[in-house]
Amino acid sequence: MRQFRLALAFLTRLPGGRHPNDSSELTAAVPWFPVVGIVVGAIGAAVYVSMAELVAPLPAAAVAFACTALVTGGFHEDGLADTVDALAGGTTIEQRLIILKDSRHGTFGVLALVLMSIIKIGALAELDGRAAAIGLVATHVSGRAAAVGLMAVAPTARQDGLGADYARALPAVGATVGVTVGVAALVGAFWPTGWAVAVAALALGVAAVGWWARAKIGGVTGDILGAAEQVGEATVLLSLAAYAG
Repeated sequence: MRQFRLALAFLTRLPGGRHPNDSSELTAAVPWFPVVGIVVGAIGAAVYVSMAELVAPLPAAAVAFACTALVTGGFHEDGLADTVDALAGGTTIEQRLIILKDSRHGTFGVLALVLMSIIKIGALAELDGRAAAIGLVATHVSGRAAAVGLMAVAPTARQDGLGADYARALPAVGATVGVTVGVAALVGAFWPTGWAVAVAALALGVAAVGWWARAKIGGVTGDILGAAEQVGEATVLLSLAAYAG
């Protein structure tokens, strides 16, 4: 459970974890990222089900996502904003990499956060209580699993930084375990039909992020992986909403 505690501390603000001391510790914790998604998704699911007893589905979905953002400290959302700022706003590879390191968010990044929130909240609001609860857990698990998968196959854009460190050192077995957990979550959420389409949609969405990053900066960084996780979440929720409809 040591690696799980490291992953929990790295990806959330929840107590009980211990921050990794170096990149080797963090790399060992990467396969546990989707398991942390179970915790975050379960918190969001509990909030949504509780709020849905008091208010309409749309505000209940908004409160649920607000709580998951608080739990994670907006970790992946920050990566999404930085990614879109850099890849859409920069004109050269060097400039884009500088923007990625800048903690401030520009117009493109803010717009990405707003639109992504609308997409996720709107899709969740289309689901009934049980489907929403299961879907939230599957969403947070598979989004993180997709980021682990991208980490394993995509080149790194920089030689420094945490993203580069754990992408280079991530063992194939660890990546396979992480991705398998994500696929299993989707199978459970969509069973008995629809899960193959959901897996394909998730893979395409995250692959698009990887392709965009490689075209603009030559590979992935930690922020790119955060953006991939967010796109993965949105893809799964949209698939759930379409399947429920």
